[in-house]
Amino acid sequence: MMKRNIVLVGMMGSGKSHIGRKIAVHLGWQFVDTDRRMERQTGQSIADFYETAGEKAFREREINVLQQVSRYHEAVISFGGNFPMNIDTYRILHRHGYIVALRSAAFRVEERVSRHIGKRPTVDYDHLHEFVQHMDEQWKHVYPYCDYVVDTTNHSAEEIVEIIIGQLGRDKVQFASRERKGTEQK
Repeated sequence: MMKRNIVLVGMMGSGKSHIGRKIAVHLGWQFVDTDRRMERQTGQSIADFYETAGEKAFREREINVLQQVSRYHEAVISFGGNFPMNIDTYRILHRHGYIVALRSAAFRVEERVSRHIGKRPTVDYDHLHEFVQHMDEQWKHVYPYCDYVVDTTNHSAEEIVEIIIGQLGRDKVQFASRERKGTEQK
């Protein structure tokens, strides 16, 4: 299968940004975090933009950012975990990306999310356990549509990178290179 990018999806706190950076370094690719991209474009934190613009505008901006970055070549893209993917998002991601879902046990997600209280716009920090359980149920419906799903609960970041790289080989994924100054890079 021929793709341009690796796209990491999953619930907030699953490790997308941390793992994504490590995969990008391992492959010598660029790393793109859609949340950070949105923050640069709006001049606001994700939480502030969500609060002031509302969910509809947030989702529209998220799709716009996703359409931009999905055209990249040789990028590891971390797609925000505030909402599960919908069919439109999936189509954009899958067209040029190999989609890897990162799963993590609820207790681990709670641990990670609670380190950054207030950073994530949709989190009910007062009822974090119930919130994470609910999100986990929603994400379970997304995983079958992904190219690969890896559990990040009990593995180090380095182990997860190796697991994902190994799966790319087993799936015989090839990545289209971007041309640089008239030459093709492998």
